[in-house]
Amino acid sequence: MIGVTAYVAWSAKRRQPKPWWKHWGPTILTATSGLLISADLVRHVLQDTNVWPADKGSAQYRKDCGHENLACLSAVGVLFTIVFTYSGFILLAIGTLWNANIQDKIKDIKAQWKALREGQANGQAYSQA
Repeated sequence: MIGVTAYVAWSAKRRQPKPWWKHWGPTILTATSGLLISADLVRHVLQDTNVWPADKGSAQYRKDCGHENLACLSAVGVLFTIVFTYSGFILLAIGTLWNANIQDKIKDIKAQWKALREGQANGQAYSQA
């Protein structure tokens, strides 16, 4: 994640310097995604080493449930396992697609497709010459 964030930060020089959000937005999203994705892993390590005791309501699973599945997740389990992890992956996807300038690339493909279709409608054959 550090490498992805570093690359996105390095490629900020291609983006407009103003407004500030357009320049640094992808970097902020990818950096935040790394923290969110790692949150559950850090919680596991802290609880396995007894730095964060799991007996004070911070266990991943409810004590009254006999299984370790999604239905038995505690509030902390839902927050870390589902909310933080999946929102981190969503932010990662948004940040990297924004960095790749995918919206403009899709517009270019759409314009090329439209030009090709209009050429075929006018009886012109497409050639790659």
